[in-house]
Amino acid sequence: MKRSIPIGRYHLLDRVSSGGMADVFRAKVVDADGTERLVAMKRILEQYAEDPAFVRMLVAEYRLSLLLVHPNIARIYELLQTDEGYFISMEYVDGKDLRATMYRASDRKRPVDPIDAAYLMARAVDGLEHAHVATTHDGQPLRLVHRDFSPSNILVSYDGSVKIIDFGIAKADVDRERTAQGIIKGKVRYMSPEQAQGDPRLTGQSDVFSAGSVLYELLTGTPAFTAPSEVELIYAVRRAEPTPLRELAPHVPEGLAEVVEKAMARSRRDRYQTAGEFRDGLVTFLRGYAPNYRRTRLANYMRSLWAREIDIEIRTLLEYALSEEPAAASVDLLASASLEESVLEVSRALDVGSIPNYADAPAVPSLPSGAPIAVRPDDLFAAELNAPSLPPDGHRS
Repeated sequence: MKRSIPIGRYHLLDRVSSGGMADVFRAKVVDADGTERLVAMKRILEQYAEDPAFVRMLVAEYRLSLLLVHPNIARIYELLQTDEGYFISMEYVDGKDLRATMYRASDRKRPVDPIDAAYLMARAVDGLEHAHVATTHDGQPLRLVHRDFSPSNILVSYDGSVKIIDFGIAKADVDRERTAQGIIKGKVRYMSPEQAQGDPRLTGQSDVFSAGSVLYELLTGTPAFTAPSEVELIYAVRRAEPTPLRELAPHVPEGLAEVVEKAMARSRRDRYQTAGEFRDGLVTFLRGYAPNYRRTRLANYMRSLWAREIDIEIRTLLEYALSEEPAAASVDLLASASLEESVLEVSRALDVGSIPNYADAPAVPSLPSGAPIAVRPDDLFAAELNAPSLPPDGHRS
């Protein structure tokens, strides 16, 4: 029997992935009533953890992220400072990121159906819209832009739910300093033209373009922009002239291709003005082409694609017992972080202009008890929650 590693009030289990900024682990937390619950724990890699400016920006970024409560955004709980390093605890999504899913689909020659792709992206973009229009409790806008919307930052659960993660604010600040030296890091192929130009004053329209680029690749199996080198790729993104979608994927309905092309318009005048407009375009397409669509269809696809991994993940959890060793001391850096100072920190780093007063900011929320987040009354997808599901192979009425 394997033993967990205590980190604060959490019990670290197996590592599930490694990324450019952090290693990700499954972990358990025990609630006050004794209930055990899974969370995700991200351990910041040493090269970032040793950079005080990056840590300061990370605290500011995640303090703002605490205000984002939406079914399509993974919740942030704590940012712990321990002797073992910095750990971010967040909502655990029992599934895979879209990048891994796209690779698996290609290997198995089972591409994502255009209808599933449209639904998946409509959900993800609904989360973006929530972030773009997010405010404090007294209505002051936060003006959050994801800046790193890519397949790796979209999680798709085995139950068909979709969550976006990892707003790229802190990483953007580090990259901005390197850009001044002629180096651009990050997922260049999913940038908007204005982001590839180095414009620091990005708006939600930049995320709209990035989401369109991800959907283009999901539908065609080919990235919208490719080039032999990163420098040439940057220029390709700036030109924003991908091969017409239906030339690569004639099976994609014309109405869906038109939605993607508008999201990826080079000129911001021709692009969807908000993520909400992009979401509405996708939902309008779905209502016309697959009016009875339910997320159980996407769930069936994910479960069949990842059947072996699901079994392994369940068995791995059963191999762990919670450690009885006392946990080392930890401090939640978000609990005492000022919202006003966090907003100012982000504003200075990204040069987004003047920021209103954020006095009397709401307290940091505690780790939720596990109850589902209520769907907003105006949620375009609310009707699906209580509706019967379609069989896995049927999407037309």
